[in-house]
Amino acid sequence: MPGGRAWLTKAATLLALACAGGVGAVSTVPVIPSWSADPDEQFLLDVNIRQLRLGEGVRAYQAPEGTCVVFGDFLAALDVPMRIDLAARKASGWAFREENQISIDFAGLVAKYGGRSEEIAAGTIRETPEGWCIQTEALSRWFGIGVKPLTAGSALMLESEARLPVELAIERQRRAARFKPASFDIASLPQVKLPYRMWRAPALDFVVSAGVTYRAKDGTRVDRRTSVHAAGEIARLSYDAQISTNEKGVPNAARVRAYRSDPDGRLLGPLSATHMAVGDVLGLDSRLAGATASGRGAVVTNRPLFNPAAFDRTRFEGDLPAGWDAEIYRNGELLAFAQPTGDQRYVFEDVQLLYGENRISIILYGPHGQVRTRDETITIGQENVPAGTTWYWAGVNQPGRDIVAIDRSPAMAAQPDLQAAVSIEHGLDSRTSISALARMMLEDDEKLTFVEGSVRRSIGSAVAEVAVARASDGGTAARAHLLAKFGSVNVNAEALIANDFQVRGRREESIREYKLGVNSPFRIGRAVIPAQADIGFAERADGSRQLEGAARLATTVDRFNLASHLRYRRHYMRSGPSPPGELDLELIGNGRFGDVRLRGSTSLAIAPETRLRSTEISAYWSASDRADWEGALAFEPESKRGRARASHIRRFDSLAVAITGEAATDGSMALGVNINFSLDPGRGFRLSRQPLAGAGVVHAKVYRDLNDNGIRDADEPLEKGALITAGTRNAERPTNAKGTVLVGGLAAFTPVVVGIDSGSLSDPMLVPRKAMQVVVPRPGVPAEVEIGLVGAGDIEGTLVKSGGLGFEGLDLELVDAAGQLIARARSDYDGFFLFERVPYGEYRLRVSGDAARAANVVQDLRLAVKVAADQSVIRLGTIAVDPLPRLASSE
Repeated sequence: MPGGRAWLTKAATLLALACAGGVGAVSTVPVIPSWSADPDEQFLLDVNIRQLRLGEGVRAYQAPEGTCVVFGDFLAALDVPMRIDLAARKASGWAFREENQISIDFAGLVAKYGGRSEEIAAGTIRETPEGWCIQTEALSRWFGIGVKPLTAGSALMLESEARLPVELAIERQRRAARFKPASFDIASLPQVKLPYRMWRAPALDFVVSAGVTYRAKDGTRVDRRTSVHAAGEIARLSYDAQISTNEKGVPNAARVRAYRSDPDGRLLGPLSATHMAVGDVLGLDSRLAGATASGRGAVVTNRPLFNPAAFDRTRFEGDLPAGWDAEIYRNGELLAFAQPTGDQRYVFEDVQLLYGENRISIILYGPHGQVRTRDETITIGQENVPAGTTWYWAGVNQPGRDIVAIDRSPAMAAQPDLQAAVSIEHGLDSRTSISALARMMLEDDEKLTFVEGSVRRSIGSAVAEVAVARASDGGTAARAHLLAKFGSVNVNAEALIANDFQVRGRREESIREYKLGVNSPFRIGRAVIPAQADIGFAERADGSRQLEGAARLATTVDRFNLASHLRYRRHYMRSGPSPPGELDLELIGNGRFGDVRLRGSTSLAIAPETRLRSTEISAYWSASDRADWEGALAFEPESKRGRARASHIRRFDSLAVAITGEAATDGSMALGVNINFSLDPGRGFRLSRQPLAGAGVVHAKVYRDLNDNGIRDADEPLEKGALITAGTRNAERPTNAKGTVLVGGLAAFTPVVVGIDSGSLSDPMLVPRKAMQVVVPRPGVPAEVEIGLVGAGDIEGTLVKSGGLGFEGLDLELVDAAGQLIARARSDYDGFFLFERVPYGEYRLRVSGDAARAANVVQDLRLAVKVAADQSVIRLGTIAVDPLPRLASSE
């Protein structure tokens, strides 16, 4: 404090003591040793908690009582809602939670915190030009956290058993940043190999359910269902199988498939196949012949693993055990829900694609809170068949039939008995491709063969396709299709002419069909609403005509996805009265209200008569990491029956259990139990509630690499409590005492970046030697990823121009001895830069190539640094950046 003010304060204190005889004072003002803040002796401390650095640091002084911290900087770093009134010499607010109220009365020398009160001792608070400077010991007591200054390391270390709100906020931001498209080349990261073997015992996913149902008309019935999904390897092929039973426990479906997929197309030697399979396989989709269901057979192709077969629409199908449901999104827009079919699959038919990039997400929800995500990106446009590239597809199958023929779904009765197809597509140039398709179908001992040829051409932001086909019985068909985008408006136009041809699985004597669709978002206030309108007209050989129209609106309001679908259909007969038009409305929506996930759907018939077809709403609440609740209400107007359902889900380490009760207005009641678990063959068939067979799995092990050799030696300790990330997923729990954890539910045959959340490490000076590793997971085969932790330090310095001014905004790169890029940093307004948590090792510093060219400076800074345990903070001081030399002019 200023000297004059200090002298007056001391004089007033001595006078008060003399008048009172040295006793009886209400508040004793302490005698503070003489000290004043010198800005030249001020230093800056980085605020660290665990692996996080908070804020921009705090200013501090070395007072006679010890290190004091500028209180305003401290509050800003922790983002604590407290107000300092220097005039009244008071501060108040709360820290970390509202009930933890803090009041500091410097004038009255009293501090209150957490229901306690203490006198402020002499020197606890110092007044400096920057405001109050408070001793770190007092901050520890008042805020309930450890506050330890490490002046030698220029750090202020915070300790807290619970994670502070500012920590959680930073971790959320980091996770959100990881969800964004990576700016680095994934091929440059370390790759974890997952070789095929002659035999891998299968991982097994079990869904077992049993229930008792009472109905007045048929009494009590006991149901029991089981579904087993297996995935492993045999003869260097992946295999999967699924066996399920009906409500009587009798097997009704058995599917087996052996396959191998390679996104890089290195299968079968000269065939350069990306996928080959035998067993339960999917047939080829065609806009003329229609989609084909899966069944026993074989297929081989060199197409990309995720690529649509049809021009503007595609079909998604997959396994969906009883009790699960599915949602599909296109570019974030909710399209539809799906329940399990009779053969325990989900099917999304005729999913319309838009010109450009279509981000498809299929989210599967299990009865025990499981969430599985299938993500695909389908691009419609010039990139479909690259120039000079030939794609082929060849396969044969029996739709709707399993390897072991147990039961055939009635829905599959209309499928052919056998079908075989060969397709070839070739890119002539960057905008033009041609294709040819030959297909044979056998139905009721009648053989039908047809060939189809097509040409596809991109023109600006549009792509057009013309196709013609001829059948062996003389039938012909032709189709023209246009898909375009004008600004934000997508246009889809199609014309079809067929004579005595089987169009999309239906025999047509003669048909003329025309369709037009428009998809465009519009804005209402801040809400952007995707809107879609379709109209179609068809004329058949008997003279009948059909008019169809549809309109769809979708929007996201806060955390709710809402969609409405209006359909109109009218038949016009050649003779006699025509039936009235049909108008239907479907409403679907899902979202979150607090911690509750809501979903609802309603189906209405509006014309020719208005009636409610069905309505249902369900809610799912995660009460804790281990327990969930689910409830649903539904009404079935045709039977005039209302239903209510409630479920309690409990998750244990080895399995998950759901108990469900249901009651209906007709007096029927049901009680059931559902058990879900998996068997991990890699760990002695240990029980796990993580799905292992239906998706990719990463088994991570974290250890301290004491000798920095990149291999876990027997005497190197394992790290407990580390949180592993795999792509956009986090492990459900940190590593155990053995340093291991499983991360399941990963997309198969898609590169996944595996890393570690450094903020979860107990030692803030540890970092992974390999910050990220890439693995391509396969279903049922855990990818073993070892993450070695080594010591880390910081590298800092200041870049200056030739005139001595700071060089702002220059991108720097830190590379190791092998030339591998380790980290990037950018210089601040004054030229200061900082590389944080750099693993121990030797490095070189350089300006990035783009930055060096833009700033016209020399890229190599000719600086070699070594970060080691005995020198973890490297201060390079001022570094002059040299401009590029200029050649002398010949004039």
